[in-house]
Amino acid sequence: MDRRTLAGGLGGLALVVGAVVALRSGDAPDTLKKEVADGVEVVASQEPTRPANARAQALDADALQIAWNGSASAYEVRWNGNEQLVPTPEVELAGLNPDEETQVEIRAVSATGKRSEPLRIAAKPKDVYDDKWDDLLVGQTDRFDGPEALDPRKWRVEAESECLGLRPFGTAKRIDVDCPMAAFQSNTPLRFGVPAADGATGRAIISVAGAVESSHVRLTLLPDPYQYLKETDAQPKGAVSLDITTQGTRIIADPELPRTGKQVTLGDAPMTGLVAGVRHRWEMRVLPDAVVALRDGVVVAYEPVAIRERLVHPRVRIDGGGFLDAFGVGGVPERVVPTEVLPLTQAVELPLDAVAAKLVSNNNVTDLPLANRRIQAEQNAQLVVIRKPESRPGALPRLTDRPAGIKTGGPRLHVMHEDGTKPPQPLPRNGRVLVTAEVNAIGHRGIELELDGRRIVALPTNEQGQGVPGRHEFWLDADALPARSSARLKLSVLPADGGEPVIAETVFELG
Repeated sequence: MDRRTLAGGLGGLALVVGAVVALRSGDAPDTLKKEVADGVEVVASQEPTRPANARAQALDADALQIAWNGSASAYEVRWNGNEQLVPTPEVELAGLNPDEETQVEIRAVSATGKRSEPLRIAAKPKDVYDDKWDDLLVGQTDRFDGPEALDPRKWRVEAESECLGLRPFGTAKRIDVDCPMAAFQSNTPLRFGVPAADGATGRAIISVAGAVESSHVRLTLLPDPYQYLKETDAQPKGAVSLDITTQGTRIIADPELPRTGKQVTLGDAPMTGLVAGVRHRWEMRVLPDAVVALRDGVVVAYEPVAIRERLVHPRVRIDGGGFLDAFGVGGVPERVVPTEVLPLTQAVELPLDAVAAKLVSNNNVTDLPLANRRIQAEQNAQLVVIRKPESRPGALPRLTDRPAGIKTGGPRLHVMHEDGTKPPQPLPRNGRVLVTAEVNAIGHRGIELELDGRRIVALPTNEQGQGVPGRHEFWLDADALPARSSARLKLSVLPADGGEPVIAETVFELG
């Protein structure tokens, strides 16, 4: 999947300035010469405003999460001689000394690369780290921190092998998911018990970061037999899901589950969803009369339903990419059940270390006698093989190393007439046409816009440093559009290293 570094947090727009026809050079020697053709107006980008209200927390003793308030296109963060550009008002700094105070500076960056005055904050990781979050978990928490992190005894994976890898995180690594969909089925069941001090009969906790603006993570508690079936978009009967996007968090429950009328007070959280490149910890807390979602210990969503089943099977699904960090469950301790699920497109021999076998057909589960070692083929059926605890069934995808960095999509172009007409409708030939160029890359030195092969804009984007994600808008006089029935716009994002530009094109009809 072709994604660039740094996700696209796009800033707002400001006032329109007069038509610019003069040519001038930028301040930096590698900056483009600014050129704006006759008949083109530039919408001025906002001046970057100094961020405010910095705050720190930590999910590990050697990492800091810094968040702040702001609405810029992107932000430049500096600490310990390092520098990073991020698309949202939040960053995670890993590999720090837990006992050493880290000084952090944050500057807002405009779409043309201008920096604001810095916001400063200092914190020691150990002072803001709280390790009590896993006190109520049972068994060993899964840390997805190396090539053997996906233990085949504990997990089954449904994903293309090349879309899973390992990305640097401080002095360690974490699992990087870079595919349209990946599902991780836990072989450790979650059994609900007596209510704990917080009222929960069980819980599942996941630590994960987003990858792009469309990232989507879903943690589902599946009753039998759905843990044996392939992942689908449909919500299984009796299931409850913790649904997390970049926009927020919610609980999705099977509508046939009993409604209880339970009321839960939500906490005060400025953000409730995924953040690109920054981990957060979500807890799915199951009460006798509700399922509650917490983000970093703050209640952000709930659903007043009662789960009927006493034993469920957690499954994690990641769409659009993500950064998988840790997983754990709390309730009654249960043993890991190493499990394979095999399609019965042909006859299958049971392995010698199998302790149970089941046939799943039409959502029905039938126990099979182990004396019959050969299972015949059957259409639309799966064979479930449960093996000895020390078995390592199957082979999971090999996790190869990947570079660090937040991922994003390519640039985008949008066209709209000032009267509101948009493609695919033909645009009027009078008045003005608004062209919006969305740039999602980092490290670029400028953009160029061409109309039917003729360059009409060259705009530097590195006034005071590397270019960042941002939105650029231009008004075109409709009278200057070609006499033909259609026009083609081409946007080129020019990398700072002089490499090949990243291109976006669009064609629109003219009335």
